[in-house]
Amino acid sequence: MIIFQGVHKYYSGIPVLQNVSFSIQKGEFVFITGPSGSGKTTLLKLIFGSEFPDEGEIRVANFEVSNIKQKEIPRLRRVVTFVFQDFRLRQDLTVFDNIALPLRIIGEKEKDIRQKVMEVLKEVGIRHKVESVVKTLSGGEQQKVAIARAIITDPQIVLADEPTGNLDPEASEDVIALFKRINTKGCTVVIATHNSDFFKNKQYRVLSLREGKIYENPS
Repeated sequence: MIIFQGVHKYYSGIPVLQNVSFSIQKGEFVFITGPSGSGKTTLLKLIFGSEFPDEGEIRVANFEVSNIKQKEIPRLRRVVTFVFQDFRLRQDLTVFDNIALPLRIIGEKEKDIRQKVMEVLKEVGIRHKVESVVKTLSGGEQQKVAIARAIITDPQIVLADEPTGNLDPEASEDVIALFKRINTKGCTVVIATHNSDFFKNKQYRVLSLREGKIYENPS
């Protein structure tokens, strides 16, 4: 599903990732951890195809991401979606319109869009907020909208970059529980976080980044 082989990434000549190799199988739930600046976000962007390696190979599903053509990136984004720490929502639009946006971009019919949006809102637990303007929501509610938008196209892989970084502990637990439910439906979930409480003493696979190199922690 996700394969890195000897991946190096540099910014202004400074190594961010060094000879990184690992694989993630279909349906896995994986945490990527490490201190700020260790390369977690860069690694997720490489999977997503918004950054590209300077050396090495990356394969995601059926895509050779390290050599992907620009015209193939929209197809990749149907397979892999990204949940950001800062939500990246249109604050002036309703919850419905934010979640519907990816479906409108790919030309879905409006009646089908409404059905899918209402189903995914029920799944994330905020169906009652469907007509609310996003800027009126709490941080936890906004993150659930962002997650709903990420899964509305039925992706195979969901990436999340510090998805609880701006949330209080209770909202954080709700968000992690939501990702677990998404994973139980067969979706591969990869979460970058510095919060070890989410996986400490639990049976999750953890990949640690330190000084640009990756290490696998025993589960």
